[in-house]
Amino acid sequence: MKLKVSAIVVFIALFLSAGAPASAKDNGGGSGEGGVDDDRVYVGAYFEIPGSGEWSHFDTGVPENLTEYRFELKCFEGDVGNILCLNENERYCKAAAGGKLVYWFSRLKDSGQAWNPLSPDPSCIYAEKPRDIGDQIRETILTEFQSRPILPGTLALQPSPHTLIGAHTNFYVEATEQVFDFAMFEQDIRIVARPTEYEWSYGDGTVYGPASPAGGPLPPGRWGEETSTSHVYRATGNFQASVTVYFSASYSINGGPMVPIDGRATVPSTPVAISVWKSESHNVADNCRVNPAGYGC
Repeated sequence: MKLKVSAIVVFIALFLSAGAPASAKDNGGGSGEGGVDDDRVYVGAYFEIPGSGEWSHFDTGVPENLTEYRFELKCFEGDVGNILCLNENERYCKAAAGGKLVYWFSRLKDSGQAWNPLSPDPSCIYAEKPRDIGDQIRETILTEFQSRPILPGTLALQPSPHTLIGAHTNFYVEATEQVFDFAMFEQDIRIVARPTEYEWSYGDGTVYGPASPAGGPLPPGRWGEETSTSHVYRATGNFQASVTVYFSASYSINGGPMVPIDGRATVPSTPVAISVWKSESHNVADNCRVNPAGYGC
């Protein structure tokens, strides 16, 4: 039986605020076959591993730490029979040249204790410093968000298409959360857009908002009641009412954590026509059975 020996590098490292070295799973993407996750490009700073000439995505250069770490290659170089595993290096470690999948281990410094695995999933190291595309994405993500085909809200009025002068006409809008998946700088980007505020234009020159209430429907027996988004028309006529929905959003890169986008998208709805009528009441003396042509019959 042939014994396979992996390359091992032992060094002293201090974990930063992120804690243990992030595995491929931490960087995003669903788990693939063989426990490898698709982390094509890690977004963040890269640091050189002292004494190895390799680059990783956490700082290993801070001295005076009580923990020591090592990595072992997942795929054994020079083993022709393991060619499928070696192909995983090219598939998952695309951030720079010479990418290799490794497993990380740690133990108390100079303790002689057994090495403990930091994660069941492999992570990537590189022969040269990878390109960090995080800043590029952050610089353009708001423009990309605002250019997405966000569906507008649907405006509804009660009563409609006719209402009465001096009465409360109930307005409400139905707008939904929307998800957009696309590629940017060869990375998989997901944007989740959520309606957060609404600006109402009632067509008679009156505007309300931006405000958070989206309103809601009333049963027919309650039409005419005042609501948080209702409006009272003071003149008769035909008007075009509309609502602008303000969407806030967050984004992720390669399945990583969601990050808020600093800015909003404004999406106007399709206008809805409303005719405002007036009602009149009169006292009449005619009996409509006797005089069907009488006033009010």
